[in-house]
Amino acid sequence: MSVRPIANAAVAVVSLLLAVLVPVVLGLAVPGLLVLGSGPAAAASLTGPPSAAAPPETGQPRAASPLPAGLAAASWLVADAGTGEILAASGARVRDLPASTMKILTALVVLPALSPDLMVTVGKDAAEVDGTKVGLVPGQRYLVRDLATAMMIASGNDATLALVDAAGGREAVLARMNALAAALGATDTVAMDPTGLDAPGQLTSVRDLAVLGRAAIAEPAVSRYLTIPRASLPTRDGGRFEIQNHNLLLGTYEGTLGVKNGYTVAADATYVGAVRRGGRTLVVALLRTAPNYATDARALLDWGFANDGLVDPVGELPPARAVGARPGADRARAAGAPGGTGREDAGQRTDGDGYTAPAGAGREPPAAGSPDEGHTAGGGVGWVTWMALGLTVLASVLTALTRRRRARARPHPSRARRPRHLAHPRGARHRQAQHWHAPQDRHRPAGRQPTPRQRPPVETNDGSVTRRRREPDARP
Repeated sequence: MSVRPIANAAVAVVSLLLAVLVPVVLGLAVPGLLVLGSGPAAAASLTGPPSAAAPPETGQPRAASPLPAGLAAASWLVADAGTGEILAASGARVRDLPASTMKILTALVVLPALSPDLMVTVGKDAAEVDGTKVGLVPGQRYLVRDLATAMMIASGNDATLALVDAAGGREAVLARMNALAAALGATDTVAMDPTGLDAPGQLTSVRDLAVLGRAAIAEPAVSRYLTIPRASLPTRDGGRFEIQNHNLLLGTYEGTLGVKNGYTVAADATYVGAVRRGGRTLVVALLRTAPNYATDARALLDWGFANDGLVDPVGELPPARAVGARPGADRARAAGAPGGTGREDAGQRTDGDGYTAPAGAGREPPAAGSPDEGHTAGGGVGWVTWMALGLTVLASVLTALTRRRRARARPHPSRARRPRHLAHPRGARHRQAQHWHAPQDRHRPAGRQPTPRQRPPVETNDGSVTRRRREPDARP
């Protein structure tokens, strides 16, 4: 059996299968790519099980639950830290005293500019400050990380002033704080005291506190201290004493990320908190609330998570921006060098107020769907598309090879088989002439000599025909 028919049949079967599979794969790939391009929510709607927030099967959308009643805060706000949508608020732009929540803005200015390993000597002004203190000893040296921990979890005013002195002094830090607040879009905030103690003209709003809280959890130099439950600081005689976190939600409310609480007699209790659950982060801000601020915070956060996607936002926070400088000269001092170079780190910039920020700080985040957006999910061409394109190219190549083989196997009209004596007329006449005039082979045995052929008859003048016999060895 010939191999060529079998090969042709195999190629035909493969081509037929590809002709059927390619449209099917393309039909599945195109909807998948559309789903990936439209985001994770659309993909989940096609492939994932219905979520708890999905509308009931009756077709009626599930209504949002009512806002919690009996809140003690005079002003409050709950927002989505990822999208910036304000889910609900009361007195969002009402300005009031911040108390120690002002330390969030202080931390955003001083901590990114100081190396955690830098040793700072506590001055007399820091040790004698009013309000909450952790008991730092004047003249003693402390690590920046210990001072930052004391400032953020125990609200130590003495630790705050020690960091402010290391970062350039009270007036320089206050100027940077107000410049950073304006850059973040916290336009209701005026900083007059880095510790948050009541000072003439010092104000903020729950909207601005939400902006500062979102920036704090996004800045690694600050966020690393927000969830420390307890820590210890060195004493003069070589011992250590313990401090604890004052955030009432930490350890008692799932997903708590911090951020900061505060209290003065004039401001009452204030609070900024952030909680992350299921990939969603909510931020809550309270001004002039009860000392047990956790009651209001839990109620608003519970409502925000329970009504995910069911409420229309009442506003938006300003776009998130990068904040904070990276330590330069202080890094060399922390490593034991006699001093820094006095130059800014590569990629940093300094504004008119002396605030140093990394390159790119203050830029708008890429818009959704822009080329700079990540890559985030579903970007680029998927494997399904590449597989479909590969199958299409393979099918085209096999089809071309099949046609070429069939063309070779099919006889050409000009080369069709003819009878042997008609295939090449000129060659036949030539062979015929050679046959009539070819000499006999004298070396062939006599018994196998061919029979002498008769010459054609010769016509004479009288019309009779005579034939001449040729002897076997005679030449013509």
